[in-house]
Amino acid sequence: MKILKDFRVIVLMIAIILSVIAIAPRYEEGYLETNLNWGLDFVGGSSIQLKLEGCMVEIQSSKEKILERELGEGYQLSNSGDDFIEFTYKDENATAIQDLKNLGYGTPTQVDNVIKFEITDVGATIVYLGNRTGYEIIPLETGDTPKYEIRGAILTEEERKGLTDEKIKTKSEEKLKEYLDEVGAVLINYEDRVSPFTTDQTRDIISTKLNYVGLKDIQIRVWGEDYILVDLAGMPLDQAREYVAQPGKFEVKIIVNETEKQLICTGASIIRVDPHRKDYDGTWGVSFKLSKETAEKFAEMCKDYGATTNPGDHPIAMYLDDTEVFSAPLSPELASDIERGIVPEGLKASVGAGEDAQLRAKELETHLRAGSLPVKPVIVSEGYINPVLGKTFLRQVFIAIILAIIAVGVIVYIRYREKKIVIPMLIAGFSETLIVLGIAAVINHQLDLPSLGGIIATLGMGVDQLVIITDEVLRGEAVSRKSLAKRVAAAFSIIFASAATTVIAMTPLAYMQLGVLKGFAVVTIIGIFVGIFITRPAYGNIIKKILG
Repeated sequence: MKILKDFRVIVLMIAIILSVIAIAPRYEEGYLETNLNWGLDFVGGSSIQLKLEGCMVEIQSSKEKILERELGEGYQLSNSGDDFIEFTYKDENATAIQDLKNLGYGTPTQVDNVIKFEITDVGATIVYLGNRTGYEIIPLETGDTPKYEIRGAILTEEERKGLTDEKIKTKSEEKLKEYLDEVGAVLINYEDRVSPFTTDQTRDIISTKLNYVGLKDIQIRVWGEDYILVDLAGMPLDQAREYVAQPGKFEVKIIVNETEKQLICTGASIIRVDPHRKDYDGTWGVSFKLSKETAEKFAEMCKDYGATTNPGDHPIAMYLDDTEVFSAPLSPELASDIERGIVPEGLKASVGAGEDAQLRAKELETHLRAGSLPVKPVIVSEGYINPVLGKTFLRQVFIAIILAIIAVGVIVYIRYREKKIVIPMLIAGFSETLIVLGIAAVINHQLDLPSLGGIIATLGMGVDQLVIITDEVLRGEAVSRKSLAKRVAAAFSIIFASAATTVIAMTPLAYMQLGVLKGFAVVTIIGIFVGIFITRPAYGNIIKKILG
């Protein structure tokens, strides 16, 4: 019983007990239940693959040619710089300055017969492309050849009917060139995919929506550069389509009193959401734009319900699927503008200053966009796994694990012909599997087929390292205690080197969002650390006591 007082063995026993507590095996309604988070492979459910519509383009353009075309023949270019451009009235048929504001290139200023726009080449291109395509345009790079992202399909659904993916790409590029030819711009490069930033943002929005709905066992991962895979365990395919491919219910309401809230608009009325940013005063916020009709309704309701005269008692609140995500009174400036009859199409939700405010602003941006995804997701493949089939998979995997442990025991016995070696080795292998499952339960790692494959792989690798330790202990005849300790230390140097190389090889797979490979990598890394810090040292001390 001396071995039970060994420090390494005590650590192993504590780890086993804590793992059993974390897994919490129990019988409920005639079934064995645990705290393990089983994936789609074992409990059934739906899997949907989404492709995000959009493209990235490199364009050479100039604000001079863009605005000359937009303003028409009534104005003549007179001066320009890096961030401004000036025009003079050419004739009395020139568009009125009030109407020039509606073009979207900013509010021009006028001195005598000269009007001035504060805008850059990139800014003018963003506005022009946004007007022509009807989509949000995001600047990605601003060098000699600026790069932009167009968050939508260039061709309409009708134009894409019956075309292959390659033909759609070709025709989209041709149509975009036609738009650019109108303002003397040149398309340098066209990529039929969205940026990694947009892919990650769409994934976060879908995840936020599903979390607000209260769904569990959701696995959302990026595949490639513009594909998103969503696994919804235990959910029928029709319902999964509704949750994943449709926007959430985003609402903006005015608080009338403690019990009454009046709906101003839904997410469908928000036509643009800008990235969260910090103002000159250090305040973080998110700007967004309402449709013209909604902006008029917003201003009217703010006056009718007292939000302009008594903002503190009638704040504006935002809800995602009936859960409040933001609430604040109108700013004094905005309240004053509405009272004077100015309709604010562009609004800003400010959340304060500091690091916490930056995080809240980022979260608010996600919520605002949750009512309308940044790009349209298109379902390119889908599948459904029957729960009965999933339980069959789970049973087969556990049978495979048990058979693997038995096979290891038989092979080890044939090699050493010693029960006192086989039993500790099997105990070490089984306890390692148990501890890995316990850690998976604690970190809520979703166990899929590749994850359990990783458990089997670490079991085999672990037994291989236990054999190395055993061989070092048995090598030679009579040995001193000091010599035995050196041999075990030599065995562990080999084990640590092997573990280090495996962890280095698996780490990229765990972080590169490579779908099914991620679960295998994560579980393998956990198993390696459990082995080198818990089970291998305990087994080394046990085998030394038995054979030393």
